[in-house]
Amino acid sequence: MNPDHGWALTLETPSAARYLHIIRLTSAGAAAEAGLTAEQIDDVKIAVDELCSLVMAASADTDRLAMRFLADDNGIIIEATGPSGGRLEVDDLAEAILDATVDELVLDDAGLGAGFRLIKHRTGG
Repeated sequence: MNPDHGWALTLETPSAARYLHIIRLTSAGAAAEAGLTAEQIDDVKIAVDELCSLVMAASADTDRLAMRFLADDNGIIIEATGPSGGRLEVDDLAEAILDATVDELVLDDAGLGAGFRLIKHRTGG
């Protein structure tokens, strides 16, 4: 596979659990286009599902979830911005899942509100 690097994709959905399947499918497709392996794509889907569930738990039904997928020479970066003022509550199980599935993770970064930035590096092929 010859991945196409240097692109960005955006997705905005209501901040509601019924849209998680769209977010998972978009995440999987973006990870595949970034050249990640099947195992890495599964990791991305699991991590994004967990993180978006946390964002949605900090949201009201009227809030929006904005996501950005960026491919670079190293893999994929996925950023999500949820409602301002919300704070993600990460329990021990969620932390273990995220530690096992992402290479780098920032939660509630300055200006993100209830949001995240994850990085999954491309390895193997």
